[in-house]
Amino acid sequence: MILVLTIAFAAVVLSACGASLTFYDYYEDGVRVNEYVLEIDRATVDRMEESAISDDEGERYTVQVYFRELFVSYGYELIAASSTDDGYAARYRKSFYNGVTPELYEITGAMLNYESEIKRNPFTAKVKRTADNPFNGVRAAYDGVTDPDVSGRLIEQLKNGRVAFDEYNERKVLFPAVQDAFPYLQGIDPDRLLLSFAVDGSARMKSTGTATKLTRDYSRYVFSRYFDTTERKVEFEYTRPVAYGWYIVALLAGGAVVGIFVLATRQKKQKTTLLDRFPYNPEEYRDYDSHLPIGKK
Repeated sequence: MILVLTIAFAAVVLSACGASLTFYDYYEDGVRVNEYVLEIDRATVDRMEESAISDDEGERYTVQVYFRELFVSYGYELIAASSTDDGYAARYRKSFYNGVTPELYEITGAMLNYESEIKRNPFTAKVKRTADNPFNGVRAAYDGVTDPDVSGRLIEQLKNGRVAFDEYNERKVLFPAVQDAFPYLQGIDPDRLLLSFAVDGSARMKSTGTATKLTRDYSRYVFSRYFDTTERKVEFEYTRPVAYGWYIVALLAGGAVVGIFVLATRQKKQKTTLLDRFPYNPEEYRDYDSHLPIGKK
Protein backbone atom coordinates (compact mmCIF):
# COMPACT_ATOMS: atom_id res chain seq x y z
CA MET A 1 0.00 0.00 0.00
CA ILE A 2 -1.22 1.45 -1.95
CA LEU A 3 -5.62 3.07 -1.98
CA VAL A 4 -9.73 9.48 -0.02
CA LEU A 5 -8.91 12.99 -0.81
CA THR A 6 -9.92 16.51 -0.23
CA ILE A 7 -8.10 17.68 -3.25
CA ALA A 8 -9.54 15.02 -5.42
CA PHE A 9 -12.79 16.87 -5.38
CA ALA A 10 -11.24 20.30 -5.61
CA ALA A 11 -9.29 19.24 -8.65
CA VAL A 12 -12.10 17.52 -10.49
CA VAL A 13 -12.53 20.48 -12.78
CA LEU A 14 -8.94 20.53 -13.96
CA SER A 15 -8.27 19.22 -17.45
CA ALA A 16 -6.74 15.78 -17.78
CA CYS A 17 -3.80 16.97 -19.84
CA GLY A 18 -2.98 19.57 -17.22
CA ALA A 19 -3.52 17.89 -13.84
CA SER A 20 -3.16 14.61 -12.01
CA LEU A 21 -3.86 13.50 -8.48
CA THR A 22 -2.23 10.55 -6.71
CA PHE A 23 -3.57 9.08 -3.48
CA TYR A 24 -1.64 7.02 -0.90
CA ASP A 25 -3.43 5.09 1.85
CA TYR A 26 -1.23 3.20 4.32
CA TYR A 27 -0.57 2.47 8.00
CA GLU A 28 2.32 3.85 10.01
CA ASP A 29 2.86 2.64 13.60
CA GLY A 30 -0.71 1.37 13.64
CA VAL A 31 -2.20 4.68 12.47
CA ARG A 32 -3.91 5.13 9.11
CA VAL A 33 -2.30 7.80 6.95
CA ASN A 34 -3.54 9.45 3.76
CA GLU A 35 -1.30 11.37 1.42
CA TYR A 36 -2.25 13.27 -1.73
CA VAL A 37 0.04 14.49 -4.46
CA LEU A 38 -1.36 17.13 -6.79
CA GLU A 39 0.46 18.02 -10.01
CA ILE A 40 -0.63 20.74 -12.46
CA ASP A 41 1.41 21.66 -15.51
CA ARG A 42 2.76 25.16 -16.00
CA ALA A 43 0.43 26.15 -18.83
CA THR A 44 -2.65 25.23 -16.78
CA VAL A 45 -1.31 27.00 -13.68
CA ASP A 46 -0.68 30.19 -15.67
CA ARG A 47 -4.18 30.18 -17.19
CA MET A 48 -5.79 29.53 -13.82
CA GLU A 49 -3.92 32.34 -12.11
CA GLU A 50 -4.55 34.80 -14.96
CA SER A 51 -8.28 34.30 -14.39
CA ALA A 52 -8.12 34.19 -10.55
CA ILE A 53 -10.45 36.26 -8.38
CA SER A 54 -9.33 38.12 -5.25
CA ASP A 55 -9.85 36.98 -1.68
CA ASP A 56 -11.34 39.10 1.11
CA GLU A 57 -8.05 40.93 1.52
CA GLY A 58 -7.86 41.88 -2.12
CA GLU A 59 -5.14 39.39 -3.02
CA ARG A 60 -5.63 37.31 -6.14
CA TYR A 61 -5.69 33.59 -5.52
CA THR A 62 -2.72 31.54 -6.66
CA VAL A 63 -2.81 27.81 -7.17
CA GLN A 64 -0.44 27.29 -4.27
CA VAL A 65 -2.39 29.48 -1.85
CA TYR A 66 -5.80 28.11 -2.82
CA PHE A 67 -4.97 24.43 -2.40
CA ARG A 68 -2.95 24.98 0.75
CA GLU A 69 -5.90 26.73 2.37
CA LEU A 70 -8.22 23.98 1.21
CA PHE A 71 -6.10 21.17 2.63
CA VAL A 72 -5.21 22.89 5.88
CA SER A 73 -8.87 23.60 6.59
CA TYR A 74 -9.44 19.83 6.66
CA GLY A 75 -6.49 19.01 8.87
CA TYR A 76 -3.90 18.13 6.24
CA GLU A 77 -0.25 19.08 6.61
CA LEU A 78 1.77 20.41 3.70
CA ILE A 79 4.76 18.08 3.39
CA ALA A 80 6.35 19.52 0.26
CA ALA A 81 5.49 21.95 -2.53
CA SER A 82 7.27 23.31 -5.56
CA SER A 83 6.50 25.76 -8.36
CA THR A 84 8.85 25.42 -11.32
CA ASP A 85 8.90 25.90 -15.07
CA ASP A 86 7.26 22.47 -15.32
CA GLY A 87 4.34 23.44 -13.10
CA TYR A 88 3.05 23.10 -9.53
CA ALA A 89 3.34 20.03 -7.32
CA ALA A 90 2.38 19.53 -3.67
CA ARG A 91 2.11 16.67 -1.19
CA TYR A 92 -0.33 16.76 1.74
CA ARG A 93 -0.59 14.31 4.63
CA LYS A 94 -3.10 13.52 7.37
CA SER A 95 -3.39 10.81 10.06
CA PHE A 96 -6.68 9.15 10.93
CA TYR A 97 -7.03 7.49 14.32
CA ASN A 98 -9.46 4.72 15.23
CA GLY A 99 -13.06 5.56 14.45
CA VAL A 100 -12.24 8.41 12.05
CA THR A 101 -13.14 7.81 8.40
CA PRO A 102 -11.00 9.47 5.71
CA GLU A 103 -12.86 12.02 3.59
CA LEU A 104 -12.99 10.08 0.34
CA TYR A 105 -14.27 6.92 1.98
CA GLU A 106 -16.89 8.99 3.72
CA ILE A 107 -18.05 10.33 0.37
CA THR A 108 -18.12 6.99 -1.44
CA GLY A 109 -19.43 5.03 1.54
CA ALA A 110 -16.82 2.27 1.25
CA MET A 111 -13.38 1.67 2.70
CA LEU A 112 -10.44 0.12 0.89
CA ASN A 113 -10.96 -3.56 1.76
CA TYR A 114 -9.23 -6.43 0.00
CA GLU A 115 -10.84 -9.79 -0.68
CA SER A 116 -8.50 -12.77 -1.04
CA GLU A 117 -8.83 -15.79 -3.32
CA ILE A 118 -6.33 -18.58 -2.57
CA LYS A 119 -5.48 -21.63 -4.68
CA ARG A 120 -3.28 -24.16 -2.88
CA ASN A 121 -1.19 -27.20 -3.78
CA PRO A 122 1.11 -29.15 -1.43
CA PHE A 123 3.99 -26.72 -1.98
CA THR A 124 2.63 -23.27 -2.86
CA ALA A 125 -0.42 -21.05 -2.46
CA LYS A 126 -1.37 -18.64 -5.24
CA VAL A 127 -3.03 -15.58 -3.72
CA LYS A 128 -5.18 -13.05 -5.57
CA ARG A 129 -6.21 -9.90 -3.65
CA THR A 130 -8.86 -7.60 -5.07
CA ALA A 131 -10.38 -4.31 -3.91
CA ASP A 132 -12.49 -1.57 -5.42
CA ASN A 133 -10.52 1.40 -6.68
CA PRO A 134 -10.78 4.13 -3.99
CA PHE A 135 -12.06 6.62 -6.57
CA ASN A 136 -15.07 4.49 -7.55
CA GLY A 137 -18.24 6.47 -6.89
CA VAL A 138 -16.53 9.87 -6.62
CA ARG A 139 -17.88 11.22 -9.90
CA ALA A 140 -21.43 10.13 -9.08
CA ALA A 141 -21.20 11.79 -5.66
CA TYR A 142 -19.83 14.98 -7.20
CA ASP A 143 -22.55 15.14 -9.85
CA GLY A 144 -25.15 14.54 -7.15
CA VAL A 145 -24.34 17.79 -5.31
CA THR A 146 -26.84 20.45 -6.39
CA ASP A 147 -27.74 22.76 -3.50
CA PRO A 148 -25.30 25.72 -3.56
CA ASP A 149 -26.30 26.77 -0.05
CA VAL A 150 -25.25 23.51 1.61
CA SER A 151 -21.58 23.36 2.52
CA GLY A 152 -21.44 21.07 5.53
CA ARG A 153 -19.79 18.18 3.71
CA LEU A 154 -16.47 18.25 1.95
CA ILE A 155 -17.82 17.36 -1.47
CA GLU A 156 -20.39 20.15 -1.24
CA GLN A 157 -17.75 22.70 -0.32
CA LEU A 158 -15.49 21.63 -3.12
CA LYS A 159 -18.19 21.96 -5.72
CA ASN A 160 -20.02 25.03 -4.38
CA GLY A 161 -17.55 26.61 -1.96
CA ARG A 162 -17.88 27.18 1.77
CA VAL A 163 -20.83 29.41 2.54
CA ALA A 164 -22.58 30.90 5.56
CA PHE A 165 -25.53 33.20 6.25
CA ASP A 166 -25.27 36.42 8.23
CA GLU A 167 -27.80 37.92 10.65
CA TYR A 168 -29.77 39.24 7.68
CA ASN A 169 -29.95 35.77 6.15
CA GLU A 170 -27.74 36.87 3.33
CA ARG A 171 -25.46 34.29 1.77
CA LYS A 172 -21.75 34.92 2.21
CA VAL A 173 -18.97 32.95 0.52
CA LEU A 174 -16.24 32.16 3.02
CA PHE A 175 -14.14 30.12 0.59
CA PRO A 176 -14.87 29.84 -3.14
CA ALA A 177 -15.30 26.70 -5.17
CA VAL A 178 -12.29 26.00 -7.36
CA GLN A 179 -14.21 26.97 -10.51
CA ASP A 180 -15.21 30.27 -8.94
CA ALA A 181 -11.70 30.99 -7.68
CA PHE A 182 -10.29 30.27 -11.14
CA PRO A 183 -12.96 31.05 -13.78
CA TYR A 184 -10.70 29.66 -16.50
CA LEU A 185 -11.83 26.22 -15.33
CA GLN A 186 -15.52 26.87 -15.90
CA GLY A 187 -16.89 24.81 -18.73
CA ILE A 188 -13.94 22.40 -18.84
CA ASP A 189 -15.07 18.78 -18.89
CA PRO A 190 -13.40 17.00 -15.95
CA ASP A 191 -13.80 13.49 -17.40
CA ARG A 192 -10.13 13.18 -18.32
CA LEU A 193 -8.67 14.23 -14.98
CA LEU A 194 -6.17 11.50 -14.10
CA LEU A 195 -6.72 9.96 -10.66
CA SER A 196 -4.22 7.44 -9.33
CA PHE A 197 -4.04 5.18 -6.30
CA ALA A 198 -0.49 4.22 -5.28
CA VAL A 199 0.69 1.55 -2.85
CA ASP A 200 4.15 0.18 -1.99
CA GLY A 201 4.74 -3.54 -1.59
CA SER A 202 6.90 -6.55 -2.38
CA ALA A 203 8.56 -6.41 -5.79
CA ARG A 204 7.64 -10.08 -6.32
CA MET A 205 3.95 -9.39 -7.01
CA LYS A 206 1.98 -9.08 -10.22
CA SER A 207 -0.75 -6.45 -10.45
CA THR A 208 -3.16 -4.67 -12.77
CA GLY A 209 -1.30 -1.45 -11.97
CA THR A 210 2.00 -0.04 -13.18
CA ALA A 211 4.99 -1.16 -11.11
CA THR A 212 8.06 0.97 -10.46
CA LYS A 213 11.05 -0.56 -8.68
CA LEU A 214 12.00 1.27 -5.48
CA THR A 215 14.61 -1.13 -4.10
CA ARG A 216 15.61 -4.71 -4.79
CA ASP A 217 12.72 -5.98 -2.66
CA TYR A 218 10.04 -3.27 -2.99
CA SER A 219 8.07 -1.67 -5.80
CA ARG A 220 5.45 1.06 -6.08
CA TYR A 221 2.21 0.01 -7.76
CA VAL A 222 0.06 2.74 -9.34
CA PHE A 223 -3.54 2.17 -10.43
CA SER A 224 -4.72 5.01 -12.66
CA ARG A 225 -8.19 5.91 -13.90
CA TYR A 226 -10.09 8.95 -15.04
CA PHE A 227 -12.71 11.06 -13.31
CA ASP A 228 -15.69 9.21 -14.74
CA THR A 229 -18.32 6.74 -13.56
CA THR A 230 -16.42 3.59 -14.56
CA GLU A 231 -15.93 1.03 -11.79
CA ARG A 232 -12.30 -0.07 -11.48
CA LYS A 233 -10.49 -2.75 -9.47
CA VAL A 234 -7.15 -2.92 -7.68
CA GLU A 235 -5.67 -6.41 -8.08
CA PHE A 236 -2.52 -8.15 -6.83
CA GLU A 237 -1.27 -11.70 -7.39
CA TYR A 238 1.61 -13.45 -5.67
CA THR A 239 2.76 -16.95 -4.72
CA ARG A 240 3.90 -18.02 -1.27
CA PRO A 241 5.32 -21.38 -0.06
CA VAL A 242 3.19 -23.85 1.90
CA ALA A 243 5.24 -24.99 4.89
CA TYR A 244 3.86 -28.50 5.44
CA GLY A 245 4.60 -29.60 1.86
CA TRP A 246 8.23 -28.59 2.14
CA TYR A 247 8.46 -30.15 5.62
CA ILE A 248 7.38 -33.49 4.18
CA VAL A 249 9.94 -33.21 1.40
CA ALA A 250 12.65 -32.38 3.94
CA LEU A 251 11.72 -35.40 6.09
CA LEU A 252 11.69 -37.75 3.12
CA ALA A 253 14.99 -36.39 1.87
CA GLY A 254 16.51 -36.71 5.33
CA GLY A 255 15.27 -40.28 5.62
CA ALA A 256 16.73 -41.13 2.22
CA VAL A 257 20.12 -39.74 3.20
CA VAL A 258 20.14 -41.75 6.42
CA GLY A 259 19.14 -44.89 4.54
CA ILE A 260 21.90 -44.45 1.96
CA PHE A 261 24.45 -43.83 4.74
CA VAL A 262 23.43 -46.98 6.64
CA LEU A 263 23.48 -49.09 3.47
CA ALA A 264 26.92 -47.80 2.48
CA THR A 265 28.26 -48.49 5.98
CA ARG A 266 27.02 -52.08 5.93
CA GLN A 267 28.52 -52.74 2.54
CA LYS A 268 31.97 -51.58 3.70
CA LYS A 269 31.97 -53.66 6.91
CA GLN A 270 33.79 -57.04 6.56
CA LYS A 271 33.07 -60.31 8.36
CA THR A 272 34.63 -60.43 11.87
CA THR A 273 37.35 -63.05 12.30
CA LEU A 274 39.11 -64.47 15.34
CA LEU A 275 42.05 -62.16 14.62
CA ASP A 276 39.68 -59.14 14.85
CA ARG A 277 38.64 -60.20 18.35
CA PHE A 278 42.12 -60.79 19.79
CA PRO A 279 45.42 -58.86 19.61
CA TYR A 280 47.32 -62.08 18.80
CA ASN A 281 46.81 -65.34 16.98
CA PRO A 282 45.87 -68.01 19.49
CA GLU A 283 46.96 -70.71 17.02
CA GLU A 284 50.54 -69.37 17.08
CA TYR A 285 50.72 -68.66 20.84
CA ARG A 286 49.28 -71.65 22.62
CA ASP A 287 50.50 -71.81 26.26
CA TYR A 288 48.29 -74.17 28.19
CA ASP A 289 50.13 -73.44 31.44
CA SER A 290 49.68 -69.64 31.62
CA HIS A 291 46.88 -68.88 29.14
CA LEU A 292 48.94 -65.82 28.09
CA PRO A 293 50.95 -65.11 24.98
CA ILE A 294 54.60 -66.05 25.16
CA GLY A 295 56.74 -63.28 26.61
CA LYS A 296 53.73 -61.44 28.16
CA LYS A 297 53.23 -62.00 31.89
